[in-house]
Amino acid sequence: MGNYNNNQKNYNNSNNQKNYNNSAQKPTVKHSGAKHTKYFPKTGPNAGVEQHLTSGWRLSKGELISIRCVTTSKSKLGDKGWFGSVAVTMTNTKTGANSFHWGTMEEKTGKVVIDSMAMVINPKAKNGGYAGTFLKS
Repeated sequence: MGNYNNNQKNYNNSNNQKNYNNSAQKPTVKHSGAKHTKYFPKTGPNAGVEQHLTSGWRLSKGELISIRCVTTSKSKLGDKGWFGSVAVTMTNTKTGANSFHWGTMEEKTGKVVIDSMAMVINPKAKNGGYAGTFLKS
């Protein structure tokens, strides 16, 4: 009979622990993402030349911001593996407002840094990439 009480006690504790854990978990909501691709355009000034494209998105105050970063004919690869003069276009999908900025892109990873906005778009960040602010150290 003593064995039954111990089992019952352990059962109740594990049941309480299980209920506590389920109520404490909150669903995670993703606020940004990014992805990097390479392609060869068929027309235009860069026809046949490999181009790099990093696309991203970010939720800001309930509005979706779409980000497109692409190398251009002005983009030159530096000694440390970074492209300068990368065209960055941001579009607010709710209002349709567009903004244009220049950034730099790392060739290997597709990571884009926009110094004027203190922003980074990193496709290699965990959970599908990151697009948002950064702090310079």
